[in-house]
Amino acid sequence: MFSLFGAVPALAAADAEIDVLWAVRVARGAAVDVSYGLSCPAGYNATVTVTLNQVRNDGLRASGTVTEDVTCTGAPFLEMARVTAKITGAPFQPRKATLAILATGCDDQDCFAVPVNQEIQVQNL
Repeated sequence: MFSLFGAVPALAAADAEIDVLWAVRVARGAAVDVSYGLSCPAGYNATVTVTLNQVRNDGLRASGTVTEDVTCTGAPFLEMARVTAKITGAPFQPRKATLAILATGCDDQDCFAVPVNQEIQVQNL
């Protein structure tokens, strides 16, 4: 499978990182499973928003967003976000798409924000 790694340093004092692994089309393009690794400080509660946008071969646009809450453990862990295509849009195709991930989290004293913006190849399973 094609994979892109997009580690981005944290924007605040807390150390956090995202590594994008792959994106696989499911349900005939009605959704895409995006796999990524997240590393963030133990004790932080984080929100991760994953957005996927694609211009299809026929010029139609496919897009979707999902938001998930995670609890940071201090050790890297794998996550998978299922991004569902908007009902008013087209299904995703196996081709390049623009991926945006934003992870934000806080504890009682500090916060972090980690953005990832990159192109990714959406694969068929």
